[in-house]
Amino acid sequence: MKQILKRFGAGMLVIILLAGVVFGPGSSTTVAAAKKDKTKPNVVLYLNKTGYTRGNVYIQVQAKDKSGIKSILIKKGKISKSNARYWKKASNITKAKKKKVTSNATYSVKVTDKAGNVTIKRITVTNIDKKKPTVKLSQSVVSGGVLISVSASDASGIKSVKWIKGAISDASSAKFNQAYNITKVRKFTVTQNGYYTVQAVDRVGNKSVAQIYVVAKQALYDLEEYHGYKLNRRTTVKDNLGRSYTNALVLETSWGEHESTYFLDGKYQYIEGDIACCHGSDPTDALLQIYADDILLYTSETIIATQEHKHFKVDIGNARFIKIKITDAGEDLWDSSEYILANCYLYN
Repeated sequence: MKQILKRFGAGMLVIILLAGVVFGPGSSTTVAAAKKDKTKPNVVLYLNKTGYTRGNVYIQVQAKDKSGIKSILIKKGKISKSNARYWKKASNITKAKKKKVTSNATYSVKVTDKAGNVTIKRITVTNIDKKKPTVKLSQSVVSGGVLISVSASDASGIKSVKWIKGAISDASSAKFNQAYNITKVRKFTVTQNGYYTVQAVDRVGNKSVAQIYVVAKQALYDLEEYHGYKLNRRTTVKDNLGRSYTNALVLETSWGEHESTYFLDGKYQYIEGDIACCHGSDPTDALLQIYADDILLYTSETIIATQEHKHFKVDIGNARFIKIKITDAGEDLWDSSEYILANCYLYN
């Protein structure tokens, strides 16, 4: 102060002091200007990212007012001007003018100018996608196999759908690099038993998988009889011509015939296999018959010990029950004969 007095004198000091009073930041002139401001702040809200993203987004605030901006508050939810208790818990972003949000929701922004005018604006965030796609699988019987249909959905949309044989739990497994792409058709047909896995990827890269077990081909050897004589299961057996069969069923006639019934519950369209005379028995000519729900569908040619096996393929029409009957054509019904049912499968 002494230096100012020496340099400018007492008169100049008075002028400087008056300037501070009249024109300073907290001067009555500034306050008066603020009081004359009856206009609410001009506020624009926008996001730093407009497309779908797996990450977070920033709500950014652009605010202008002739008296200046006093405060900018932001709160999740639809908050009105009168909800004072909610605004007390709001985040103050007056300096940053932006707020990072991690989830989709509606956010309210309250901007107050220095004259006390308030503008409330809201913005709804919908482009954050951190959820994995939803994938559902179903199967149905079709000609030549089992059709697997895929239902896949996601908020950001589905980018790709692939399938691969086997049960794969890791949605990011490198095995999907060799998987079959079915993004457009979203269905595929299989002819082999086992697990199948479908991978779905949404447009921002979230991945999920779903598995389904399919029985496209069922060996009769592995099914238990529902009714009738139990079939003799043999891992290896030879026919009367010395040819070997693996995992075959041996039907032994008693009183000149043999019957076995299986419950299939309508799961299969066809039965296919071979029938031959078993080596080492007292083979006689015979006939094989197949019934579906008590309706005779098939009678084989005569099975002769000195000839090749007879191959059969019968449309059983998704019957609930099938009956396999072999009738011995020999004259002496007291003697039993054995016949091989081999390579026998149920499929669609």
